[in-house]
Amino acid sequence: MKNTDNNEEMKKIKINNPPKKGFFKRIKNAIFKLENYGEFILEKTSTSIIYFLKLMLLISIIIAAVSTYNFNTVISKGFNYIKNELPNFNYSNGKVVFDKDAEAYDKDLDLYAIINTKSIVSEGVQEELQNKVKDYESSIIFLQDKMIFTEYGQAIEYSYTDIEEQYGIKTLNKQELIEMIDSVGIMGINITYFIASILSMYIVNTITIVLDVLLVFLFGLIITKLCGVNMPSAKVLSLSIYALTLSILLSTAYSVIYSITGFYIEYFDIMYLMVAYVYLIAAILIIKSDVIKQRIELQKIIEVQKEVKKELDEKKEEQQEKQKEEKEEKKNEKDEKEEDPIVNREPDGSEI
Repeated sequence: MKNTDNNEEMKKIKINNPPKKGFFKRIKNAIFKLENYGEFILEKTSTSIIYFLKLMLLISIIIAAVSTYNFNTVISKGFNYIKNELPNFNYSNGKVVFDKDAEAYDKDLDLYAIINTKSIVSEGVQEELQNKVKDYESSIIFLQDKMIFTEYGQAIEYSYTDIEEQYGIKTLNKQELIEMIDSVGIMGINITYFIASILSMYIVNTITIVLDVLLVFLFGLIITKLCGVNMPSAKVLSLSIYALTLSILLSTAYSVIYSITGFYIEYFDIMYLMVAYVYLIAAILIIKSDVIKQRIELQKIIEVQKEVKKELDEKKEEQQEKQKEEKEEKKNEKDEKEEDPIVNREPDGSEI
């Protein structure tokens, strides 16, 4: 019964402005208008979930756009290298044969590339080549039967036969590769990469941030109990989603800056959640304050209603008393008339 009463009170919280329905207005309210968080608990939980999914799509598009920009830089430089500097080669039967050995380095990408034409490369030589490029951010080593891609110290080997099975390429040479890239176009490659990035980022971001929402949600349940606010779990979930808005946008901005400049902030993940916790605590305390104010206002209204009712009752009693007195007066007047003597006015003959 107590929870029901509190839920009713939650519904009666005063709202200075009507709820904002636009997506970007919701973002603005979630970041800058903590005092209006009471609007969010009046909504259906499905509304906050839809808002969350839209927010995931927005940040996925932003990150994918930045990633595509970086990819375009890499692919453009790579294509120029293939056209102008890459030695002629021929690929068939799972092996690629280059005309000569080659090495290249790109300072902007911190990328080192090595082409080795030996038919047999011992493990010792392979290890020596990998040690040569270990201090670079990324590297590619082309051998006759495979290539070794390294990024941030993590090496991944790709067999040419695996690539052949995946793309159905049986034979290939430098000129055919250039024509293949020209037929698709750099723009076409970028668009394909952009769409694929949005889909992959959307899935990864949604899964990752759902876990953050659950952490903030559990924290919110604890805070509502400590603050003595009886709020339904679904409403706490909605508040948790909106409280994470600023953290999510800051994390997106940090990812963009990091991908462009390499600027690193230690303990960012901890600060990321701390911002959401602070927002949630503030929102719950403001809602509690609104509930208390509403109780006081309701109590004042009840007292005024009692006073008005009392005055009306008094007036009603006075009116009834007055009506009673008037009835008694009328009754007395009637009785007096009935008691008056009757005068005989029949003719007795004296008038003649």
